[in-house]
Amino acid sequence: MAVRVELKPDWARIIFSEAVDGITSADFHYFWLRHNCPCLNGCRHQTTHERLIDASVIPLNIQPLRVETTTTDSDEPAVTVFWAPIATKNNTGELELPREKEHASVFSVDWLRNNAYATNREQTHDLPPHDANLVTIDYQELADKYGDTANSTLTNTKLTADGAARYKALLFDKLSQYGVAVIRNRGSDTEDIIYDFIDPSADVIPTHFGRIEHLRTDNTENANNDQLGYTNSPVRLHTDLCYAESVPGFQFLHCIRPADVGGDNYFVHAESAANYLKTEVSRRAYDLLTTVPVRFDRKQNKFQALHVSPILRLGDTPDPATNEHRLEQVRYSYFTQGAQTSVPFSELREWYEALQVWDKLLYRDDFQIKANLEAGDVVIYDNLKVLHARNGFTGARHMAGVYLNSSDLWPHLRQAKEQTVTTEA
Repeated sequence: MAVRVELKPDWARIIFSEAVDGITSADFHYFWLRHNCPCLNGCRHQTTHERLIDASVIPLNIQPLRVETTTTDSDEPAVTVFWAPIATKNNTGELELPREKEHASVFSVDWLRNNAYATNREQTHDLPPHDANLVTIDYQELADKYGDTANSTLTNTKLTADGAARYKALLFDKLSQYGVAVIRNRGSDTEDIIYDFIDPSADVIPTHFGRIEHLRTDNTENANNDQLGYTNSPVRLHTDLCYAESVPGFQFLHCIRPADVGGDNYFVHAESAANYLKTEVSRRAYDLLTTVPVRFDRKQNKFQALHVSPILRLGDTPDPATNEHRLEQVRYSYFTQGAQTSVPFSELREWYEALQVWDKLLYRDDFQIKANLEAGDVVIYDNLKVLHARNGFTGARHMAGVYLNSSDLWPHLRQAKEQTVTTEA
């Protein structure tokens, strides 16, 4: 029976040319394939054919070098997976790296079908978006085409009504699909930029830091600036204000001055990452992160707030199509995460393992959108569904940070989108 192989980031799909017992495809984790290698060259005993390789030596993130459709020694259809060598235990129990350049695991198609543990899987999820080009808008390109020269200044280029509607329709599309938008060459007026996203009758969300945060090391404008954002230290992936009962739906950062070295921003679409965790990596980790409460405790010299919630909060009503509860909000902030005291002693390690699985996913390059902001650039992101971070830096980096209500942003951008669709119809 002929097969076709599709390689995914963490597993392989074998597609059978003929359905047997209703099985048309089967998915296999790479670590499972490596553990079940049938070779007699270190994985199985040459006489008894019993397993020799120990599961503990196989990295759970192992990846194949390549996969080919081949035949077995008896000319049966087969799939051969080639691996980089891994250290295995020798006769004294010590790890020893074999001298082979690569290791071949030859699986007969019949064996794969008979041992398939995930057949005809429909509910799968792709990697989160990680191409910065997908989320980027060049404001200068719009200004060149739709600039309102009569109302523009040296520091603030205005668009015509049609141009502004097209710009906001682009914002609607990027934020709806990816949860983040990077706007290049927007300008230097933070106050004017606010109304790219909301109606002039609305306003920003003030916090205990102030109306607009000036994120720089020499900050004197904001209250309660005794926190990481006002230092030059790296700030790892997080969502903002996890300790608040009501969390702002959006934040934008306006680059006033980039760092001399470092300070690059990066983002992860956490909703997509959570779905990937659920169906592609570890349903158990997902279940723990959606049910176990976490204390988010902000303690500063003149401010304190506490909120308790799972890292991944699900909605109350299940999706009729899948009967799964949809993710409504991600609260993830390592620097305000309090001591975990709600898990029994015998279960605490399991919760930490789930947290580590989640964290390691987020720091994969194929999960992150990376953006180096220059002066005049803006990035806006969904604070309920997107994690943000920055690298450490040197120099006088200055970002203006502004929080917005989702209930102000979405109607404003949706109206522009509908206006553009109507115009083009």
